[in-house]
Amino acid sequence: MKRKLVRNIIIILFSTLLIFFPFISNFMVLNNIYYQIVYETDIPDSDNIIDKAETIEYHQYLKMHDYYGEAHNISKFNQSFYQYNYINRDYINYIKDKINQDRKRFHWWPFYYHHFNYKFNATEQAKLYLSYNNTTLFNATYENKKVVFVVEYDEYYGYNIGNWYINFTHVPKVFDQSYTLLLNNTILIRMFTDYDYVYGNLGAETYHIKQYIALSSDLQVIFVYVPLVQVMVA
Repeated sequence: MKRKLVRNIIIILFSTLLIFFPFISNFMVLNNIYYQIVYETDIPDSDNIIDKAETIEYHQYLKMHDYYGEAHNISKFNQSFYQYNYINRDYINYIKDKINQDRKRFHWWPFYYHHFNYKFNATEQAKLYLSYNNTTLFNATYENKKVVFVVEYDEYYGYNIGNWYINFTHVPKVFDQSYTLLLNNTILIRMFTDYDYVYGNLGAETYHIKQYIALSSDLQVIFVYVPLVQVMVA
């Protein structure tokens, strides 16, 4: 009699667990579906600075090298792959909408998670040093010589990696292989995104994008640099 009672209790508990497991799992998964956006801009006119950086028509200005080392505007490349090779408002809103829609779905797989982190940082720089030539950027450093970024060089192909834009109405064209220019009173913007989408044991997508922009005091773009985007699809 006791064995039968114990067996019935076990069956009831197991059945209850089976019934409520999907709901418990969904509740746990919802905590792993989110986005976080942080703006660090303690300088005047920050709203316009953010708007400027997020709405630049990057696809019209950014350049990259092909396999032969020739520089081309990225609009000449496969847009299905390169359309989000940089951070802009369209990309941010696209990911936010994707996550918001995902939160409305029912998720039973407990190891599922989907999140997006975006950080925007803008600082005023009295002095900023930019090394470049007419066809690419090399690096940027602060007044104290601390590195802002260094453009990665591909020794096999013989060219710099990443996307860039130089506004030659604000910086002079040069005839040297590398020229270092002092930029006065600029606004340095750093933008970072981390996007992780894990479907459990079914697959995953990861995108990490960094972006550097220098604006003049009247919010004109001086240069843009986007390192090679880190992508993992499994």
